[in-house]
Amino acid sequence: MAYHTTTDQLLANGLNNHNKKAAFIEENNNGVVTLANAVNSITFSNTGTALASITVNGGSTNLPIGASVSFDAGGADNRFAPNTFEWDSTATILLIAYTY
Repeated sequence: MAYHTTTDQLLANGLNNHNKKAAFIEENNNGVVTLANAVNSITFSNTGTALASITVNGGSTNLPIGASVSFDAGGADNRFAPNTFEWDSTATILLIAYTY
């Protein structure tokens, strides 16, 4: 199943007020991926059938099936540094939404 976010949905969420861009990724069995962008906020949702691994600044945790976790840098001008977030979707499906 493909997931899409429309421009109207993003504008309805107020992203146009802060000159932010948004991305939405569906990772399916892609192994370890590191996000090279500096991000304002990011959300991971495990929609698959196995644990997903999420790493933040070198600290790793497993995201259970059906669970979601969000990280926010704490303000319109704050960002997490590039390469802060890494995930492993080897045996599951992760939906990842972030603003940058």
